[in-house]
Amino acid sequence: MSETTSIPPNPFKPPRRIVTGHTPDGKSTTIFDGEVSSAPNVGTRFWVTKGWPTDNSGDNKDLRDESPDRAGIFQTNGTNFLAQDVPPGAIVPMHRTSTLDYGILISGELTLVLEDGPPLTLSEPGTVFVQRGTAHQWENRGPDWVRVIFVILDAKPFAYTNADGAQVTLEEYHSWSKAPT
Repeated sequence: MSETTSIPPNPFKPPRRIVTGHTPDGKSTTIFDGEVSSAPNVGTRFWVTKGWPTDNSGDNKDLRDESPDRAGIFQTNGTNFLAQDVPPGAIVPMHRTSTLDYGILISGELTLVLEDGPPLTLSEPGTVFVQRGTAHQWENRGPDWVRVIFVILDAKPFAYTNADGAQVTLEEYHSWSKAPT
């Protein structure tokens, strides 16, 4: 008889998000202030920008509701700011994105697996990482939930010159697409 493992409930409350903007006459003001809930499979999205450089003018529309155009997480020529809660035992399969990801561990212990070198364990709240378009996998090997904050910026794919002198570009892939061969 197999024993089933249940995932404990997520202990984190929804994050509070404060967004500033401008009044019609150009004065600074708060346009959003409140808790934000998670979107299925993409974490808690705080803000998405489309286009570069970002335009801070406009109608104070809630850009949290904008869905990034690549896999619902990565925005071509833009950014995505989000929190990700990772349950115990979860594994985010090996993937590579053409992005620059800034991350901050808020709570818990998370393991980063790369193609070369030993796994790296992030366990100290406030640990930051910069993910530069590398293939990587995330694992929550511990008994507790993990919360990580990400700022994801679009980037050119990584390219290098191989031993034959040919230019090689590393393609983007994620768990719902086939890894390049």
